[in-house]
Amino acid sequence: MPHVAIVILNWNGWADTIQCIESIRRLSTSSYDIIVVDNNSSDSSIENIRRYCEGAGMSGNTPIHLFEVFEDEINQTGLDPSSYYGEEPGRRMILIKNHDNYGYARGNNIGIRFALNALKPDYILVLNNDVIIEDTEMLNKLLDTMNKDGRIGAVSPILMSTNGEVQRACTRNLPDFLDFIFVHTFIGQRLIKENRIWKRHFDYDYPFDRPAEFGVLPGSCILFRRQAITEIGLFDENTFLYWEEFIIGCKLATRGWKSVLCPDAEAIHKGESCIKNLNLKSWARYWSIKSELYYLKNYTSQNQFKMAVIKAVLFLESTLAIIDTILKGKRSKFDREYELKIISTICGNTGNKNG
Repeated sequence: MPHVAIVILNWNGWADTIQCIESIRRLSTSSYDIIVVDNNSSDSSIENIRRYCEGAGMSGNTPIHLFEVFEDEINQTGLDPSSYYGEEPGRRMILIKNHDNYGYARGNNIGIRFALNALKPDYILVLNNDVIIEDTEMLNKLLDTMNKDGRIGAVSPILMSTNGEVQRACTRNLPDFLDFIFVHTFIGQRLIKENRIWKRHFDYDYPFDRPAEFGVLPGSCILFRRQAITEIGLFDENTFLYWEEFIIGCKLATRGWKSVLCPDAEAIHKGESCIKNLNLKSWARYWSIKSELYYLKNYTSQNQFKMAVIKAVLFLESTLAIIDTILKGKRSKFDREYELKIISTICGNTGNKNG
């Protein structure tokens, strides 16, 4: 059986992470290792994950042997093979404790690099902590799809919302200018919902009846071939949050790797549980726009006029959000400080590293 390393990033979301781990342990295959990377959580995530592994709140009576290591100890101590591999796959887990919140890309990369160096897996499954796997054959189905074509570098299942609706998170092609305006701003998200460009972007014509190649797969659940993720240099750590899947899609395509959706496999994606629970809408928008501007500058060929139009629409969006905070005060779902930071970023963006 091919060996899969499953990397789960946790930041102040231990309840979701534990539910995700529980669902992994119900998979029909046991040829996997779970690596949880904690991005310096402040909500007692480490303690709660540790207690879960000891058996608290766990279904069944099979405690997990937890191997804990700090990020700066990874290359110094590694794993004791005789101790680690002496435990069955479903009864062992690795917890990497980061000293800071490094965001999505760098946080996941720490887990991926550790897996590649210490565990030597054939595949890497990057899984958001708010994903639940109810399809016990999901991993096998993804592997079967991957094995049909040696040029498939990444494959994802269909993502379902908790209400049973299909999440259209894949895009047939990488985004063009009109996509940036009518999909990735308030124009497509609130003013003209599900417009023609939106439907083309998310390929509403796809019937989910066969595996299909896409430009971008959902970042919340992607199985990577070891060779592919290594060849493209993992996630781009110049982004802190969001747009990672677009960059990955671009890097895979540039190297000639295919990104494929497997419609036979399913997973449930709650969708930004941590962002919603902590009321971080403007905080998330800030990082999303920083990453979008970085992606635009470094992974697309938009001319100056198109870049100016995109920035103008993003500027208008934050201006309207600030007006909302003035009119509604504390009842507003936006944060004026972060919306002002967004405007500052748009006006002064040079495409440098995110800070």
